[in-house]
Amino acid sequence: MAGRIEALNQRIAELQTEMAQTRQHVQAVDITQRTTRNDLSRRMAEVNTAIERLPGRIADTNQCVPQTTITQECDNTPQRIEVSGEKAMLGELESVWLAPPGVHLIARIDTGATSSSLHAENIVEFERDGEDWVRFDVPGEKQATKFEAEVVRSVRVVQQADPEGTRRPVVALRVRLAQIDETVEFTLADRSHLDNALILGRNFLQDIAVVDVGRRFVQPKYSP
Repeated sequence: MAGRIEALNQRIAELQTEMAQTRQHVQAVDITQRTTRNDLSRRMAEVNTAIERLPGRIADTNQCVPQTTITQECDNTPQRIEVSGEKAMLGELESVWLAPPGVHLIARIDTGATSSSLHAENIVEFERDGEDWVRFDVPGEKQATKFEAEVVRSVRVVQQADPEGTRRPVVALRVRLAQIDETVEFTLADRSHLDNALILGRNFLQDIAVVDVGRRFVQPKYSP
């Protein structure tokens, strides 16, 4: 009798272990499906954007003349989009249009940065239709612009002053720079102690632009 009870207890323990393993497997499959769905949506958006910008990639435009300072004034001189081969030529600083909802910002073009980064304040994460979203403010010259975007993923950034690392959300935003129209992933971070609120890294530059660090505002300011 004691032997049968011991055998039953052992079988119960085995079933409990199998249930725990099955639960972990289901959770892993759910996470994988969610990541794949987000990645597919992002890739489809990038393909659609690339198709839309092909016809007008190189065109004459009549817009603001880029200056070497952040303050820019318009004149009536037609400007041609500068290109190098099939790629746009960019300077160290460029004026970009970030959407949605849409705001002009001065971006530093950084070939040494793997990813792009955006200064964000009052970051609030929330859930919408079962997906993770984030709400944040982007300071401007006159007032802050409120953004809402789905969280593509999160990264943990480890610094010398923060050895345990800080979790930061990554969002996909639309960048318009002259004739360039790309959906770019940005890591949201506190960049208030740095000179540039917006960094465009290699995840934006690859295959579409080259950089002349000796120049600024090479491309005319985009007008929505």
